[in-house]
Amino acid sequence: MYQLEAYSYIWKCMVCEHINDYFIKKCPQCQTLKECFCCQMNTNYELNHIEQFNNIGVIEIECNQVRERQEIIKLKISKIRISDIEGNKNFQKQFMIKPITNPPTQNSLLSSNTQEQTHLGVPFEKTFSYLDDLDLIVFENRIKAQIYLNQCIQLNIQCPIKKYIELKTVFPQQKQLLNLNEMLKSLKITQQSQQFALASVVIELLKRSYTFQSQMLQSLQFPIPEEESRIQGFHNLIILNFQTTCFQDYQLNFNPEIIQFSAQFYDINLRKITQSFQTLVKPSQNSTISEYCTKQTGIKQSQINAGIQLQQAINQFLDLLRDLGRICIITQGDFDLNHLKKEAERKRIKLAKYFTYYINLKKVFPKSLRINNYLKDPSLIEMLECCGLSFTNQIQNGIVNLKNATLIVDHLICQENFQFDERMITYTYKN
Repeated sequence: MYQLEAYSYIWKCMVCEHINDYFIKKCPQCQTLKECFCCQMNTNYELNHIEQFNNIGVIEIECNQVRERQEIIKLKISKIRISDIEGNKNFQKQFMIKPITNPPTQNSLLSSNTQEQTHLGVPFEKTFSYLDDLDLIVFENRIKAQIYLNQCIQLNIQCPIKKYIELKTVFPQQKQLLNLNEMLKSLKITQQSQQFALASVVIELLKRSYTFQSQMLQSLQFPIPEEESRIQGFHNLIILNFQTTCFQDYQLNFNPEIIQFSAQFYDINLRKITQSFQTLVKPSQNSTISEYCTKQTGIKQSQINAGIQLQQAINQFLDLLRDLGRICIITQGDFDLNHLKKEAERKRIKLAKYFTYYINLKKVFPKSLRINNYLKDPSLIEMLECCGLSFTNQIQNGIVNLKNATLIVDHLICQENFQFDERMITYTYKN
């Protein structure tokens, strides 16, 4: 823990300017209370008495080192009661957090957690109950607060924290923003270990009569307040599926081509399918499909021969999008629209903006519905199972998969009150 060099702190009386030792609560010269020295910390003492928070929580986190998907692997919660500040009767608890991904990805040189310790951890949401009786939450900085919020978003659960104080920006007597080690040094707190360092800083500030104010509070929510009015749901969802040419064995210089273009249009307000689109596409670079492709897709060569060109299929599809309001394509993975982008580039087809973004159903499927501890993205069958739905056909092809994906979307909207919105969008590229 941290050793507090209490007797080395002095305070200057704001009335008679007498220098007093740290442990003296009242100036012996003029009887001015020690609390008045908080004026030196740029605070309004009278306002502090009015707005004082009685129960303060301090959250400290340790993350893995994966930049693209950062997860909390260790969480420390401290509860500080103002009335007990001098008695050091503070609640402090450390949690090992069970990872979202499997296995947890982290840098052993930068993290004190072992794989075994992390797997024995508690679910992130289990720590929320320790925040119920707190008046205020303190994070070291905005980045740590955002990581906490992002963890809630990844798990598709409501963040229990709405407001917080970023200690880095309110730390007193600062000429520049300080990191945690610099705060410890400024307060002359001797660092013995990394246990509850931020809590030690908060406790020491409170012992020096520093009190947090409501004007210091920041919002912890997504999206950021100025963008909140922009985020909204869609009017129609287009559940889309492509089938492409394929070979059982790897073929050198083989570029797959779309041979089936299928979609179902789901009206959010009506909560039902309003129309469907399906057409076969004749490949232009490899006009003969393999027996393996026919077995996998159920599409025969004779059907392909009667197909239309990809550009014509796209035009027919776009004609159906008129007057549908705000729409978004839903796919069962990242393959469909990324493949369309590559094939369109090869064939010099200009794609409309609707094909530049989509929602991956597997990525946004709620964690709260998953059973059997699916830690990776669930398959179509697993999502059906989690929704209590039956697979409509044992033969998997484009049309069957499309219908099953639509069943999942309908269940999420009608039964789970799930909203598809812009936060879930993935881009193939941005114009």
